[in-house]
Formats: sequence, structure tokens, C-alpha cells
Amino acid sequence: MLKKNHCPICQSSSLSDVLKRSSIPVYQNVLINNFEAARQIPRGDLEILECKECGFVYNSVFDTNKVVYGSDYENTQSYSTYFNSYLDELVETLVTQKGVSNLNVVEVGCGKGGFLKKIVEAGNNYGYGFDPSYIGPEVDCGGKLRFEKKLYNEESASFKADVVLCRHVIEHISEPVILLKSIRKALVHSPQARVFFETPCVDWIFENKVMFDFFYEHCSYFNEKSISKAFEFAGFEVVSIDRIFNGQYMWLEARPVEDNRELKNLSYTKYVDPRGLGFSKNEFEWKRKALEQVSIYSLGGKVALWGAGAKGVTFLNLIDPGVEYIDCVIDVNPNKVGNYIPGTGHEIIGIESLDNREFSTIIITNSNYLDEIKKIVQQKILNINLVDIETWSAQQE
Repeated sequence: MLKKNHCPICQSSSLSDVLKRSSIPVYQNVLINNFEAARQIPRGDLEILECKECGFVYNSVFDTNKVVYGSDYENTQSYSTYFNSYLDELVETLVTQKGVSNLNVVEVGCGKGGFLKKIVEAGNNYGYGFDPSYIGPEVDCGGKLRFEKKLYNEESASFKADVVLCRHVIEHISEPVILLKSIRKALVHSPQARVFFETPCVDWIFENKVMFDFFYEHCSYFNEKSISKAFEFAGFEVVSIDRIFNGQYMWLEARPVEDNRELKNLSYTKYVDPRGLGFSKNEFEWKRKALEQVSIYSLGGKVALWGAGAKGVTFLNLIDPGVEYIDCVIDVNPNKVGNYIPGTGHEIIGIESLDNREFSTIIITNSNYLDEIKKIVQQKILNINLVDIETWSAQQE
């Protein structure tokens, strides 16, 4: 794979190194139903660079051909009561504060369609979901919700869109401006459309030194400056950007403009102080201390990890690739139960198995879910040490 030595957003060659990892799993969220297949998953490299001009962070050796999303891709998070409540709050904000009701709503990369269905039902909207990997009925909600198993681009201009939603897609795209330009072209007959995007915030990763939030599926990482620049290059005006999900995500609202001359307040700054400097050094020390801590926990009894999503998969591949210290992974998503972690082969179990496994320690990879997990463990009257890895990581500095 030819290394990209120019920023995909602003084309600057003024770049700084963030981190390098070799031979890591290219998938974090595919369903793999046997140990050997999980161990033999295709692999790729990370060479994360940060643009000093616009602040964009990207995997400079990402190979698009290695990552193809199909029916075995499963990243549904709404089985978590916390995350489902978060989605409900997002829907409530869109419907009541942003007036997304009685409108035509398009979702780009709709996944299984759960979020779009909530929007349709809550706001009496008409919904159109676009996703090549969508599986399910083509029509739902009495005809008010329709799905297209294809990309949303200029060929979709016949769909009148009052609102375009796109959640957790752009970070998977190696050329984000091209994606945004294709959406802009699709809105040629919908000049008043409002566009809402949700994506992880790379500043949160740097601020909290979250080593396991860099992985292969995500090739593009944004802060407020870089995502504003990407939208402006694609023919949008950014209306607002908010930090949500306890700072982990950004929520952006934009609108199409006729041409870039309409953009009065470009977010471009001549120089961005690199946030990722020293990240590799921090990672080396973090891995050493994390491995030491996990090995101590394992001496006291069985250790499990909670969360078979990208954070959990990355943590395990960094810290326990040989399945030496951590017994298995717990997840509330029933579709993941009985499968195995890509790269390491750790077994994924459901919460109904907690009573039988006799865990002494459970490691939690995302603080947002701590209260939910505590409640589940308390309801089962289990004496288990819960370790919040984000807090634990910060305490190790």
C-alpha cells in the first residue's frame, strides 16, 4: 500500500507521526464463529499521521480493499440500555429542538436501520435508509420507512431530502471530502436540506490517552477544525459542532451552499499545534503497565473484559493476544454471543453466563457503561471487582 504523505483533507505535506502498529486485525466488528478463523483474520498496518495545517488524523497506509462491510458486520450498540437511552435523547433533540418532524429524512450508512426507525416514529417522518450491507425488510412502518441496499450519492438526487443523517460512517472513509461531495451532489434538488453528522472526536482520544481507540476500521479521525474544513471543501457551511456522548463524539450540523464564495468564516488556521506528539511513547509505557496490571488480576481468579466492540477488540489485541490472562469477553448484544474476538480468539459470552463463570475481575473499556454494568452485576448478587480501564489508565500516568 502506497503511503499517503499528503493530508486527504487539505493536501498539506506538513505532517507529524502519531503512532505505528503492524499486523493488526482489519476488522473489529465482524462475527466469527470459531476460534481458528478469529485468529487467522486478515491483517493490516497502522501508520497514524496528524496534519499540522488542519488537524486531520489518518492512517496513511490504509488499504480500502482490505475492508469490505457485509452481512457479517455487526456493530449494533442499542442492546445496551445506556446507549439506547442516548439514542432516544438524540432523537428527542432532533424532533423537538431541530424540528425534524413531518419531513423526508435520509440516513447515509443506516446499518440495520434502528436509528432511522426511531426518527420516523418519533417525528412522523418519512425515512429513506441507504446502506449496501443493509439486511431486513425493504419497507417498514406502513410504508413510511424504505431502505436501499446501495450508496447514497449523486445518483440519489431524485430522493427529496429535508434532512440527511450520517452517524459513524465518515471515520471509515479514507477520502472524506469525496464522500461529502457525493452527498452534496445528491442534494442538488434539495438546497434547503439540513445535514447532521456524528463521528468520534480525536481530541477526546488525545486528551484521555485512550490507546485502544486507534484501530484499522477507523482510517479518519477528526477534531472540530478538520471536520469543518472537510465540509467547507465539499460545498457546505457548518452551522454548529457539539461534543456529545460525554465528549467522545462530535455532532455537526451543516447546510449546502451554492459555492465556496458563500463561506464567510472559514475555519482554516495556518498552523495546528499537533495533539498526537508523544502518543507512541505513551502507548509503550501504557502497554507495559496494562499488561502488568492484567497479569496481577489474573492471579486472583478469572478475568473478563466487558464489551466486544472496537475498543475491547483493540485492547485485547494489544494486551492479551495469546489469551493468557483474560478468560473471555462479555457483551449484551445477543448477535455477538457465541462468536470470537477478531485477532485473539477470545470467546464472547452473554450476561446470562455471568452466574456460572465465577469471575473475580471484569475490565470495562468505556466509562459510559460503568453504571449499567454495575447494576447488572448487583442484580445478579455477584461479588466481582469492576475495573474502569479509562480511569485506571489515567491513574497510571
